[in-house]
Amino acid sequence: MKKVFIRLSICLGLLSLAGCSKNETKTTEKSSNEKIKVSETYSTEKQSVSDTSSTEETISSSNDSSGSETIVSSSSEEINESVENPVSVPNTIWDARKTGELQAFMKNWESVMGQSYNEYRPNNNVNYYGMQLPDDVLGASKRSPMAVNDTIVSAEWSDSGESASEYSIVSVYSDAQTTPNPSAGRHIYFFGFRGNQPVVLVSMQNQGMPDKALHFNLTENEALNSGFQTIAAGNQAE
Repeated sequence: MKKVFIRLSICLGLLSLAGCSKNETKTTEKSSNEKIKVSETYSTEKQSVSDTSSTEETISSSNDSSGSETIVSSSSEEINESVENPVSVPNTIWDARKTGELQAFMKNWESVMGQSYNEYRPNNNVNYYGMQLPDDVLGASKRSPMAVNDTIVSAEWSDSGESASEYSIVSVYSDAQTTPNPSAGRHIYFFGFRGNQPVVLVSMQNQGMPDKALHFNLTENEALNSGFQTIAAGNQAE
């Protein structure tokens, strides 16, 4: 009986050890499975982060590209608008540049004519047979009317060549101060515009007239007339 009891005890012990071994194996397998799951989860999360980063880079790249295209498009629209709507520049029929051109032309013309001329303008007058010109016929306090071809006309000084008067005078030249012998005749030229047409008026009047006007005629000097028309048109006269 004692031997039988011992054998039973041994069998029970072996069965107990086998059960523990099986539990340990299951525990190990469970732990291994959990590690695998944790590893797989970490890998999946890493891939998700990578995908998110890639997506953000794509969106950022797309936004940058879209912004650049918008700027280029805006610049193109501004350029097109500038071309289609050019800035308007005031355009007058007479200006300072043309005044300079006339000065140069008169220097050449007077040498050809064997005469000497000075330029005059308001508040810088020439004494022409007792009259202060151009102020006496063009100034605000003018003393005499002005006549062209024996007809009294309205006239005023204009730096732009435009005015409300019939004649707009832009420049005055005379040889009254440079002619050695007054009896030889003195000239005074009024350069101006009638409407938009350039005209050169000349007077050699040396005494008062019944109508008290200073009388002018259109010049018959073709070179002088042609030169002024060329300059008025914006070209350089020879």
